[in-house]
Amino acid sequence: MRSYVAVLMLGLLCGGCALTTAEVDVPYQSAIALPVPVPGAAHVTVAVAATDGRTTYRDRVGSKKNGYGMEMAAIVATNDLPASVSGAFKQELAARGFRIGDGGAAVKVELVRFYNDFKTGFFSGDAVSTVAFNVKVVSANGAILFSKYYEGSGTEPNIQIAGGDNARAALIKAFSASVNSAVSDPDFIQAVLAAGGQAPAPSPGSAS
Repeated sequence: MRSYVAVLMLGLLCGGCALTTAEVDVPYQSAIALPVPVPGAAHVTVAVAATDGRTTYRDRVGSKKNGYGMEMAAIVATNDLPASVSGAFKQELAARGFRIGDGGAAVKVELVRFYNDFKTGFFSGDAVSTVAFNVKVVSANGAILFSKYYEGSGTEPNIQIAGGDNARAALIKAFSASVNSAVSDPDFIQAVLAAGGQAPAPSPGSAS
């Protein structure tokens, strides 16, 4: 038993090159292959913009850990995260029938978290990621019709190495879940339609 634990801890420390920065690309993968088109969406043009509002861990998306659970080298994303978030929303809105472009409704996304943490166990661990953002829907005249916080999580279970590859796998799941939580929200879709003049404006309580 002692020898097994020793091998596991050595793997967590050395297998992931714990002292070397890991660079990972975190692409967006849609949670729904064929979304159902939204009635009226074809008549709405939507501009999407995303900004980085993270107040912590702006320089990384995680950290490697050794067998004792101590944080080691950084795990950094090679892709532009706000651009990837913006692209994800554009992809999902277009898949639902909205036209992507300027001059109509606007979806403004503020990224507030994009991070993976490793949870170490006796025989194995888990990579646990969270992606979160604030989303606003703004009409062509600048009125904020909708504002809401969305969050998604992703886990890569039973891992032996607390390194970049496992963090990437969990982050992809969390990225997908977070965007899906927004685009599958009827209130969000209703607000986009309203901003484009295709639905009644949401009640004041929908925006903050």
